[in-house]
Amino acid sequence: MSDRGSPVWLRRAMELDYFRVMPALARVSWPAALWWGRRRGDLRFWWRTVGREATIANVERAYDGRLTAAEARRIARQCFRAQTCEEVETFFFPGLTRAAFGRYIAVEGLRHLDAALAARRGAVIFSSHYGSMCLAMIALAHLGYGVNVLARSIDPADNPLDDVVRRYAHRKVAALEGIMGRPFIVAGKPGAMQRVREVLAAGELLYILVSVPPELARHCSRVRFLGHPAKLPLGVEYIASQSGAPLVPFTVRRNGRGFRHTLSFDTPVPGPEAGPGTLQRCVDVVEREIRRDPSQFFMWEFLRSFWVDETATSIDAPLDTGYEATAHGS
Repeated sequence: MSDRGSPVWLRRAMELDYFRVMPALARVSWPAALWWGRRRGDLRFWWRTVGREATIANVERAYDGRLTAAEARRIARQCFRAQTCEEVETFFFPGLTRAAFGRYIAVEGLRHLDAALAARRGAVIFSSHYGSMCLAMIALAHLGYGVNVLARSIDPADNPLDDVVRRYAHRKVAALEGIMGRPFIVAGKPGAMQRVREVLAAGELLYILVSVPPELARHCSRVRFLGHPAKLPLGVEYIASQSGAPLVPFTVRRNGRGFRHTLSFDTPVPGPEAGPGTLQRCVDVVEREIRRDPSQFFMWEFLRSFWVDETATSIDAPLDTGYEATAHGS
């Protein structure tokens, strides 16, 4: 999501917004900051015409004509708002202390996570780009779990972000690393897979998102996602096959307009030991959660890069499934 080539006035407005307006509002009033987050979403929905129309078209396609034009547009607008509110909430992180976070983040289904960890092989917790997904890192760290995040690099050589967004992202990552007490594991970098093996062998958690555009991953596999054949990264399946770690799905769902969220865990997804199709089983769980409230899924705009030609090779045909000893992109 690059803004390269943006007008000078827009870049200056972004600079003001990310480093003056949002931090100041978050210090003064969280409700006011979230109000501004929703207005930012509305402005982005109005300004980014290509992204808006792509989002609406992809929502309509995923629901195969079952939505009215007004319903698809409403979901798209709410999706833009969810993204911008999630950005604003970055500046709430300092207030989410060990003593205070429970007032804002309800946690459900921890029994599923604890049962998975009882096998002493760690656990891979996975989700999609949905809701305020970073709050899972904060809540789990404050609950005493060792949380390790497998993430995509945000360095200029690896990621074409606008410089303003990159500086914001660096600060966000630094804040999360400080709360968790450990650095992110950067997918594809030397030593990444070794670090993944170490943290799982130590009985800790590995956090990974499966809804990564396939062009950003080394290896992908064919699945069905949101109603159509698609390609998604094989990382979650590969890591499970190498480590034997259980695969535990989680969702962070926004509750209403205020800063109230529910982090929920579900029963582990059968891994490679259950036979082929591990990635599809994970995707099925993720899709179920997205369809509960599609407006909280961030990747609608980019789904055309996930979906593949319906007339292409069968979904069950081999794709690029070769494995290497590297962690795949999240």
